Amino acid sequence: MREPLRIISDLHLGHPASLIEDATDLTPLLHGVSTLVFNGDTYETRYVQEREAGQKLLDNLRELCHASGVKPVFIGGNHDPSISPLCHLDLAGGAVLVTHGDMLFHDISPWSIEADLMRDAHVQALQALGEDAFHDFEKRLHANKQASLALELLSVKLHRGFLARFILLLKECWPPSRPWRILKVWRDTPVFAEALARVFRPRARFIIVGHTHLQGIWRRGSRVIINTGSFTPPLGRLAIDLEGDRLLVKKINRNGGRFEIGPQLAEFKAIQLQTHEGF
Repeated sequence: MREPLRIISDLHLGHPASLIEDATDLTPLLHGVSTLVFNGDTYETRYVQEREAGQKLLDNLRELCHASGVKPVFIGGNHDPSISPLCHLDLAGGAVLVTHGDMLFHDISPWSIEADLMRDAHVQALQALGEDAFHDFEKRLHANKQASLALELLSVKLHRGFLARFILLLKECWPPSRPWRILKVWRDTPVFAEALARVFRPRARFIIVGHTHLQGIWRRGSRVIINTGSFTPPLGRLAIDLEGDRLLVKKINRNGGRFEIGPQLAEFKAIQLQTHEGF
């Protein structure tokens, strides 16, 4: 993939909570890059009523990328497992692991009211792959995708209109235990991501995920875990740029409905060095 390369995630095109109303809202994010990686949950396929709107926005996004001379690369997430056969990318000679992050949790989305269904589907998918699936990275990713595909046909009513995002935010706080589960997921994500890399990608110095919608940068031992956040409220979003031997973390701001690259928050140099020292 050609550089400069940019990574974003969790656009949730078609979902009423998404801040993206038109693909052209993303035009500024295409400036100055050759490849744009969408790291999961780019559009909605889990909810039947949202698929048509999500598919139309996705088609417009593909056209926008091609018209701008930018290659779009899609990684599947739990909301769009069928968007691409890709479940992860190894970049910068293996120094950077990019995956959506849903495989970090056995029940995929522990905060969800469907967590039990997801866990059961995940267990069944792992069992169908054989006894060694749990210890094989590619098989683990495949089982996770199969579990998400099993739940794609859920018919859930999603509110639309002026109060839609407010209603969805209220739903995030019910039942009362749900906020605590979300906080636990936010706490555990960097720990689980570091453990994943230690087992399956020991050369990876940087693990880039989305999924939990909490943007941030965490150091765990010799590794850096970066979550690119989401294009849904109330939390923010980040872009990761790979340029030669540098990894840049930049804030994404929303200005008049359009999303623009904001201040640079961090820079890591010599990312392809074989040593885990010298951050």
